[in-house]
Amino acid sequence: MISMSKVIKLEDAETRKALGGTLKVMFTPKTADTKNLVFSVGYFSPGEGLNAHIHPESEEVYYVIEGKGTVYLGDDLKEVPIEPNMGLYIPPGTVHGVTNTGKRRLLIAFFVTPGKEPSKEYKK
Repeated sequence: MISMSKVIKLEDAETRKALGGTLKVMFTPKTADTKNLVFSVGYFSPGEGLNAHIHPESEEVYYVIEGKGTVYLGDDLKEVPIEPNMGLYIPPGTVHGVTNTGKRRLLIAFFVTPGKEPSKEYKK
């Protein structure tokens, strides 16, 4: 059996505002019939990012494509500096968010699995 592959150009992906930031949503159960994956790319101008949030059951990987920023992790929102070619694994149930602290655009690829539950914004 041959599985059906899906090709989506970044410029053709749906642009969505979520958790205070801009995402290009590429692969989801809706767009590509994925079973266990949501993949999107975040575009953040200086000072922008994603508010702290939690995926109760999903793992997430951030991969920094360009720019610099700070990722906030855990209930104490520990600051982790990020830069191009860095990856960051976030276990299920871990509070996390990101802010562009650089002078240029911050571009991050987000891989979430299984990605079926909605993100819950974190209020300290």
